[in-house]
Amino acid sequence: MKEAEFAKKLAAKTSLDEKKAEEFIQAFAGTLAEYFKKGEKVVIAEFGSFYVKDDKTVQFNPAAKVKDVIG
Repeated sequence: MKEAEFAKKLAAKTSLDEKKAEEFIQAFAGTLAEYFKKGEKVVIAEFGSFYVKDDKTVQFNPAAKVKDVIG
């Protein structure tokens, strides 16, 4: 799924319009990147955690709630 489609779905589920949803996605990604540059892990309760591995790849560990949705 591309960013524009994700923003459209996000907008449909919130009070955001599509432009604001895209801005949110970009701000979210930028904020994650800021923490990654500092070598910090980002944990979002009931969603999962993001961190940068030694080989500079980003790892996402989904929370149990997300794993349950995936199956």
